[in-house]
Amino acid sequence: MPKDHERNTSPLQEARKKIAEEKYNTLKTVLEDMIHNEEEITISRVCKLSRLSKSYLHQNERAKKLFNEAKAIAEEKTKYEGRIPASTGLDINPQMRHEDMLLQYEEVKRKLQESYMITFQLLQEENKRLKQEIQEHKEQLESLKKSPAFKLHLIPNERSFTAYRIDSPLMISFESPVEEVVLNGFKWGEYSLSNPYYTFELATPIDGITLEKKDNAYLLTIADKVKEELTIDILMNVIN
Repeated sequence: MPKDHERNTSPLQEARKKIAEEKYNTLKTVLEDMIHNEEEITISRVCKLSRLSKSYLHQNERAKKLFNEAKAIAEEKTKYEGRIPASTGLDINPQMRHEDMLLQYEEVKRKLQESYMITFQLLQEENKRLKQEIQEHKEQLESLKKSPAFKLHLIPNERSFTAYRIDSPLMISFESPVEEVVLNGFKWGEYSLSNPYYTFELATPIDGITLEKKDNAYLLTIADKVKEELTIDILMNVIN
């Protein structure tokens, strides 16, 4: 599930990244326009013109740096009586023509609106996926409530300090040294048993329960047709 989740949320991450960049470009265009018009640069005025929040200017380090750069350029321009200061290597271009600023601002605004719409659609899809996932988990929990309790009786033909491992999507994985032991808390479902030095097999066949080799492990399946509590005996044989 984690890998699927990453795959499903990556478009959202891309959309958020795009919105962040376009917010930054909006701020940049507004600041360049304010410098060009020799308007005093204050947080309130910048937020009003750009429609960005004050928290964005305060909390986003990149936006805060850009704001301070623009403010410094504007103050230099005032100090030198309207002359544009020499290039500072900053991200603000104080010499951009007003007409270009307007065109750039309209383009940035269009892209920002487009990104918001894409993000909204992606959020709707993600919300639908999460609702479906929650419903599936609810159904699994309801099924587990109806399941009898099962025990696993592991019977090795030889003890060992090497560990076997049991994994399941519905339980915490654990490891234990190889020795005869009875484990509690099993329900309907699938469990992966593994140890590179042992094979696993059912001591006696049980209708509705299978134990089959799969890749480098053994898959124990307890079907919901098994209606009574029981102990499942599993033989662990050393691989010669």
